[in-house]
Amino acid sequence: MTSSNAQNHPVDNARLPFDGVIFDMDGTLIEPLLDFSAIRADLGIPAGLDILQAIEQLPQSQRQQTYNRLLNHELSAARKARLMPQAKETLKAISQAGLRTALLTRNAAPAMRLVLDRLGLRFDLTWSREDGPIKPQPDGILLACRELGISPARTLCVGDYEYDLIAANAAGAASVLFAPNGGGSFTDLARFVIADLPQLLTLLEIK
Repeated sequence: MTSSNAQNHPVDNARLPFDGVIFDMDGTLIEPLLDFSAIRADLGIPAGLDILQAIEQLPQSQRQQTYNRLLNHELSAARKARLMPQAKETLKAISQAGLRTALLTRNAAPAMRLVLDRLGLRFDLTWSREDGPIKPQPDGILLACRELGISPARTLCVGDYEYDLIAANAAGAASVLFAPNGGGSFTDLARFVIADLPQLLTLLEIK
C-alpha cells in the first residue's frame, strides 16, 4: 500500500454526501486491454476460474513462475493503457473538492505504477495485489478508509465488475457500477450505476 501524507488528517466535507472515492483501474479509469482468454490459455487456467485464485492453488514450485507470466501480460497492457473519457478531469474535480482518492487494483504493483506514471495519475493511496487481500474481499477498502481518515459509509467505490461491487457492499461503502455499455447482470449489486465518469460528480454533489 502506498499513501501520501494528505490522508493522515480527518476530512471535513459536511457539505458533501461523501468524503472519498475509491477507484478500480482496468475498465474503470483505463480502457480494458487485458485479454483474459489469452491469459488463461497461456497459464493453463480453464474458463470460469478466477485467475488469481487458480494460481494460488498451484504447487509452490509453479506459483511464482506463473505469477511472472501473468505480470508480463499486465505490463504489456499497461504499456498501451489509455484513459477512459474524462477520467483525468473527473479525478481533478474530485481532488479539488477536497475529497480523498484511492486506487485499488487486482493488478501487480509494477503494472499499476507503470499506468500511473505513464498517464500522470495521482491518488492519496494505492493498493495492488501485493498489499494484501484483494477484491472481492473488503479488506483493501476498509484499510484504505482507515488510512485516509474517512468512513466507509461516506465513501464511493467505483468499478466495472462484480468483484468491485461485492467488496464495496461488504465494507459498507456505496457501490458504483461504471457501465458505459450497460451493466448487465451486475446492476443488482450496485447502489448506483453510471454510464460515464463525470456522472460521479453529480453523485458527489460537486459543481
